[in-house]
Amino acid sequence: MAKKIYENGWWYDHLRYITDAYIRASYRKMVFEGLDKIPADGALIFAPNHCCALMDPLAMLIMAHEPMVFVARADIFANPLIAKVLTFLKIMPINRIRDGFRSVAHTAEAIEKSVEVLNNKVRFCILSEGTHRPMHSLLPIGKGIARVACGAAESQPDKVYIVPVGLEYGDYFRFRTTLQVRVGDPIDVKALLDSMPEALERERMDAIRSGVRDGLKENIVFIGDGEDYDAVWEMAKISSGGIPPLRLRERFEANRAAVARFDGNMDAARALFSRVRGFTALRHSAGVSLESLAKGVSPVRTVLRTLLGLILLPLYMAWAAVSLPVWLPSEIVAGRLEDKAFKNSFRCGILVFGWTLMLLIWAVVLFCCLKWYWALAALVAILPAPFMTYDAFNFARMTLSDWKALWRKELRREYEELKKEIKKI
Repeated sequence: MAKKIYENGWWYDHLRYITDAYIRASYRKMVFEGLDKIPADGALIFAPNHCCALMDPLAMLIMAHEPMVFVARADIFANPLIAKVLTFLKIMPINRIRDGFRSVAHTAEAIEKSVEVLNNKVRFCILSEGTHRPMHSLLPIGKGIARVACGAAESQPDKVYIVPVGLEYGDYFRFRTTLQVRVGDPIDVKALLDSMPEALERERMDAIRSGVRDGLKENIVFIGDGEDYDAVWEMAKISSGGIPPLRLRERFEANRAAVARFDGNMDAARALFSRVRGFTALRHSAGVSLESLAKGVSPVRTVLRTLLGLILLPLYMAWAAVSLPVWLPSEIVAGRLEDKAFKNSFRCGILVFGWTLMLLIWAVVLFCCLKWYWALAALVAILPAPFMTYDAFNFARMTLSDWKALWRKELRREYEELKKEIKKI
C-alpha cells in the first residue's frame, strides 16, 4: 500500500535537518514573530503571502520541525520524475480554473486529499494567492483555501484554523538577504461559519477569503496595486532609511507607518511621485544603493571599508575558489531565468544538492591527504564557503555604491530634500 503524503519517512525526517540548515544559511538574518499565536489544538492551515517563489514554502517549513504538506499548481507535476520528487517533499498538486475546465474536474479529489491531511493533524500550507509576485501587495485570494477549510470543518469535530503568515524579505532577488516571518491572528473557521448559518456557500467562502486577505494585510507592508506602487515603496524606503537593515522589526513598523501616512494624505504624497520617480531613475543609472545614501556619505568610512575588503580578500577568494563549481554555474543559470523572483529558490536548491556533494568530495580529499585533526579543521573552515562568497559579492557591491555616492553630490542633495518633504506628509 502506497504511503500517504502526510506520513513520515526516515529519509524525509533526516534530510530535513540538512535542508533546514541550508534554508537558514540562505539569509543573513531571520526573525520569527507571533509563533505563540499558532493554536495548539485543532487542524491548522497556514496561509502565507506568495512573493518569492519556493523561498516562501521553505520559510514556512522551518517555523517548526514538524511535517507540513504543501500544495502546488498541477502543471509542474507533468514530468513523472519531478512529480516523485515533489511528492517526497510533501507537495501535492491542485488545479486552478486558469488551467482549464478538464483540469478543474480533478479539484474535488485534491480537496478531499487536503482534508485528509488536516484530519490526520498534519500541518497544511496553501499559498492562497495561487502564484508568486515580488511585490508588497496581494493578488486575489483563491477559492481553494476556502474549499479546503470548509471541507475540513464539516468532516471533523475538532476546530479548524487558518493562520495568516506575512513574509517580508529584505530583497526579493539578492541571495543572503533578510527575512521576517510574522504569524497573524488565527481564523476559527467553524466559529466563522457558525456566525452566518443562513449564508449561501459563495458568501461563506468569500468571508473566509476576506479574512485571509485581511490577516495577511496586517502582517506585511501592504501597498495597493496601481501605477504609483513603485513611487510609494521608494518613499517608504527613504522614510525608514535611517534604520539599519538588520533591525527588521523597526524597519517593518517604519515602512508600514509611512505607507499609512501616504494613504491618509494621498494628495500630498502624489505631489512628490514625479520627483521620486526621477530620483529613482537617477539613482539606478548611477548604481547607488539607498542604503549608501541613508547612512550618510563618509570618505573616511568608505576608505576604511575598502581597506577591510582588501584585508579579507584572500579569505574570500579562498572560499570562492573551493565552492566555485557550485556558485558559478548557479549564477550563470540564474542570470538567464526569466522569472527573477525564482533566482533565490534556484540558488538555494543548487546549494542544498551541489554543496552537500562538494563537501563530501572535499572531506574525502582532505582526510586522505592530511592528518584527521587538520582535515577536520579545514573542513569546518570551508563549510560556509558559498554563503561567505555571496556575502563578499554584497560587500563589494555596497562598497562600490558608497564610492559612487561620494561623487554624486546632486543625488545626495536630492535624497536629503526628498527625505524632508516626505516627513511633512
